[in-house]
Amino acid sequence: MMKLNKNNVYANLPMSGYDEVRALSLISYAVAKKLNISEQEVKSSFLAREATNTSSIGQKIAIPKASASEVSDPQVFVFTSEMPIDWLSVDKKPVNIFVAIVAASDTEIDYDDIKQKLLNNADALQNEKVDPDQLTDTINDLLLQGVEN
Repeated sequence: MMKLNKNNVYANLPMSGYDEVRALSLISYAVAKKLNISEQEVKSSFLAREATNTSSIGQKIAIPKASASEVSDPQVFVFTSEMPIDWLSVDKKPVNIFVAIVAASDTEIDYDDIKQKLLNNADALQNEKVDPDQLTDTINDLLLQGVEN
């Protein structure tokens, strides 16, 4: 079961002037440091995924995904930027909330379900984007929605 750990939330980062590549580099660095895995592997995976399919889902939210061989359980990280950054997005809007998911390549994750839940709660997420505690609670509530305990 995926769960967001509050220590994996990086809120209100100064990312003005960033583009996808710079944002994903920053995310890769933080993820690799936190999980003690190869930054290069994570970054290549994020960028390769982004090159084939944008991770922006609209409403200023992106869900970058990376595979990492050493990650046993899927990990969720949330980054928010002070200012929205330009991103190739489905609704032509910039992005300021990044829900990054890192998992082993053979892990089954229902990304469509996660995407729908995030989009349905986009306003709440925008209101909470500076507050790591609120973000953690809201995203965990979303991830747990409809899951049998």
